[in-house]
Amino acid sequence: MSRPVSGKEKKSFRLNMLLEPNELDELDDFRYSARIPSRSEAIRVLMRLGMEAFAARTEKQK
Repeated sequence: MSRPVSGKEKKSFRLNMLLEPNELDELDDFRYSARIPSRSEAIRVLMRLGMEAFAARTEKQK
């Protein structure tokens, strides 16, 4: 969990990550096919989809 900076919440956080060349190619292929304007937004979309799928799978197991 992150902490507030000077008592104020940041609206965005920088996240650095390393990708293999083939992973970056796949990300760009997804981005272009989905007409997403940036890699950052493509990562956010994929992350949301993955978390939704994980939550659905977890709910099924209950």
